[in-house]
Amino acid sequence: MTEKNFYEILDVAPNATYAEIKKAYRALAKQHHPDANPDSREGQHERFAAISEAYRVLSNLKKRKDYDNRLFNTPPHSTPQGARPFYRPHYSGYPYFQFDFITPFIHSFFVGDLAAAPDPRERMRRLFLNPKIFMMAVFGALYFFKFFTAMAGEVTDKNIEKKLFQTQSYYLSVKNDAGTVKQKRVKPDLYAHVQTGDRIEKDLFSFTYRVNNEIVSFWSLPRFLLQVGLIHLVLSGGLYWLERGRR
Repeated sequence: MTEKNFYEILDVAPNATYAEIKKAYRALAKQHHPDANPDSREGQHERFAAISEAYRVLSNLKKRKDYDNRLFNTPPHSTPQGARPFYRPHYSGYPYFQFDFITPFIHSFFVGDLAAAPDPRERMRRLFLNPKIFMMAVFGALYFFKFFTAMAGEVTDKNIEKKLFQTQSYYLSVKNDAGTVKQKRVKPDLYAHVQTGDRIEKDLFSFTYRVNNEIVSFWSLPRFLLQVGLIHLVLSGGLYWLERGRR
């Protein structure tokens, strides 16, 4: 191996994250910087230059990938499972899409420390009994049932718009007491119940509507729990799918 081993120079693992590389560089640069060592020993400048060069390469994804290919003699976009042309391994150990910069953040938020793969039991606990995933599922269900929406006024118009993949979105045009008309996206049940000319009111952080002073609610605990479960399953399943490819 003729290449300088920048990982050994910075004293980090080959799968170190960017944050770990940056932390190691700062500590070593502070220790070996010429300004901090006016009476530097022989070779101190060369040591600092090597540290700077190692950080310059390893802190750049493209340069680091090319360097790894030379250092470990591996083909581009390869994994222990073989070539995967549309993926590259993130240095947390996770595979992710070539231009994806969101997945590493999502994993660090939900799963926690990515420096080392946990044992299978701990991994499953982090994925399927994760309080952060549960809280996100609850928040998503509240958003689904328009818990964070408020409106008050007269319904002046109703319309249905086709969105991506031919999905339909239901809108009510509501004229408030100040005369301002705003479009509100609603669930199909409410859309079918309300007619043009009706007065509709809904308080913030509430599931119930008042239509012509009649209390209307399309929320129920079983539907809410089902929505929480579906969102939790999607989040946990997505993380589990990525975990299977972790090296």
